[in-house]
Amino acid sequence: MTTNAAQLALKGGPKAVTADSSEQWKRPVDKEMALIAGLLETGAISGSGPGSGLPYEFETQFKDYIGAEYCLLTDHGSTALAAGFYAAGVGPGDEIITPAIGYLGTYGGALFLGARPVFCEPDPKTLLADPADIEKRITPRTKAICPIHACGNVCDMDALLAIGEKHDIAIVEDGAHIHGAEWDGKKIGSFGDVCCYSLQGAGTGGKPVCGGEGGIVTTSNRLYYERMLAFAHLHRSGVAGEFTIYPYTLLDSQALGQKLRAHPLAMAVAKVSLDSLDYRIENNNAFREQVFAQVGKIPGLQPEATFPKAKRISLYGGFQIIYHPEAFDGLPCTTFVEALVAEGVRAHVWGWPLAHLRKIYTEGFDLWGEGRGPLSGDFKLYKAGDYPIAEATMGQAITIPSYIEPRDDFVTQMIAGFQKVAENYRQLID
Repeated sequence: MTTNAAQLALKGGPKAVTADSSEQWKRPVDKEMALIAGLLETGAISGSGPGSGLPYEFETQFKDYIGAEYCLLTDHGSTALAAGFYAAGVGPGDEIITPAIGYLGTYGGALFLGARPVFCEPDPKTLLADPADIEKRITPRTKAICPIHACGNVCDMDALLAIGEKHDIAIVEDGAHIHGAEWDGKKIGSFGDVCCYSLQGAGTGGKPVCGGEGGIVTTSNRLYYERMLAFAHLHRSGVAGEFTIYPYTLLDSQALGQKLRAHPLAMAVAKVSLDSLDYRIENNNAFREQVFAQVGKIPGLQPEATFPKAKRISLYGGFQIIYHPEAFDGLPCTTFVEALVAEGVRAHVWGWPLAHLRKIYTEGFDLWGEGRGPLSGDFKLYKAGDYPIAEATMGQAITIPSYIEPRDDFVTQMIAGFQKVAENYRQLID
């Protein structure tokens, strides 16, 4: 391990990182503007898409890139997930299983379909949903399992699909951070039941493929495809002719009356983003592996695990270094991170709000009034201690932001910053 200056910056010493820490890669705004200008000039910014025009071109390009049979655009990633739950047949009285360290937007669509969330524990090594814990929570009411490929790290798809097949339960994947990642040589979204993506944000601050706002669902199941068409695509170009399965053949161009499609202007931005995806993944993977290789040598700091069959990405949400306080005499992770930040390292304590401790689950919530919603009536309230692994894991990892083209001197200095704080952490213990 490199020997660093003895005095930590937090205690008045010199910073380890003095190099420019900004992302050097710039998104091709000129290409985005050219596509948008073409849409504005032709007036193709509304109408009956996305079954035609640029949005349809994007669907086709993304479908071919992923390797799925079908691809549909929606207005948001949360809408894509709602469509996925509808495709899986989720409805009133059902349950869906999703991680306790998760995101309300992941399963909010299931709530409005009348289903209740049942949370599951994480695997402390990967920070992803633990398939063994998922299986323990299956009941006769379980209609779907919704794992989250958090920050581009790929869930154990073999185990999840085996559970789904064994219990005849659909796997609706939250792939908001996962565009382009693989499992066993196949891209996520090209196999399984339904995979749902987000297109939120722009450039390096957005999802791996982004267009401001938008969502994507992929599937290779024709029934699921037609159910999602019916759910979200009022007046999609040619939609009535796409229905081949009863009772959806009863529908006309108005489908089920919901217009939840993506906006063409957003898809212009997303199309340009998709064109550069492989380049950004390759560069970002190199950055992550360099950091993992060096920081992973420091006792007490453990890069989050990735399954051998997975080819993960890290373009959104950064990546995590699991912190073991016992290696630092019990020093809290928050204090370690405070020292890193003082050294000029861009880092923060990892964690999402614990889902089961939201007030709507600890106190209940009358979603539709008169006690008719899934979180009222006989809904069993959650409490602290219900998910001990999730509660113990929360706040025990360090998030490092992702880079596509970082400066070499910044990366070297950032790693040195980790080494410096680890070697001199006793200065932080009063």
